[in-house]
Amino acid sequence: MIDIATETVAAARRGDQDAARELVERLHRPIIATIYRFLGPGFKKDVEDIAQDVFLKIFRAIDRFDDSRAKFTTWVYTFVRNHCFDVLKRRRLPTTSMHAGPDDESHRDFEDARELQPVQDAENEELGRRIGEALQGLGEDQRMVFILREYEGLDYREIADVTGVNEGTVKSRLFRAKEALRQQLEPYLKAGA
Repeated sequence: MIDIATETVAAARRGDQDAARELVERLHRPIIATIYRFLGPGFKKDVEDIAQDVFLKIFRAIDRFDDSRAKFTTWVYTFVRNHCFDVLKRRRLPTTSMHAGPDDESHRDFEDARELQPVQDAENEELGRRIGEALQGLGEDQRMVFILREYEGLDYREIADVTGVNEGTVKSRLFRAKEALRQQLEPYLKAGA
C-alpha cells in the first residue's frame, strides 16, 4: 500500500508543481500495474494512455478530495476503477484463453517493485502467466477486488470505498475470486509448480 503524506496532497491542491510531480511519481507504477492487471494484455499498448487519463481526472478533481472521508490512495483507486470500467464499456475485447499457445507474448507484466525482481525461475514466470490468464477469466467485480486486495494491499474498508459496496460484499467477491482462481490453477499446481 502506498502512503501519501497529507501535506503533499494539500500542497498539490494549492498548485505546488513539485508536490503534484511527487504524487505522479509515487502513484505511477501502482496505477499502471492495476490498470494492466485489470484490463489484461489486450490493452497493453494503451495502458500508459489510460493511466494518463486517470491522472488528468485525479488532478482535475483534486480540489474536491476530502481527507475526512477517505485516504488519498483510496480516492485515487476509485478513479482507476471507474476509468477501467469505462474503458471496458467502450471497447469490449474477447477474454484471454486459458489455453493460449506458447508463442503468446501477451503474458508480460509491468515490473512492480513489490514482486520478486528479476524473475529467475521459469516456473515462477509460467505461474505468473497462468495467474494473469486466470485473472482475466474472473468477472470484473471479482477481478478488481482481488487486484486491490492482493496486489495493492488495500484493506476491506478501503476496497469497499473504492468499489461502492459494503465490506461483506467485498469479502464475498474476494472469496469467490480466490476459489475461481484456485480451481483454474489447480491442474497447473498439481503438476508440480
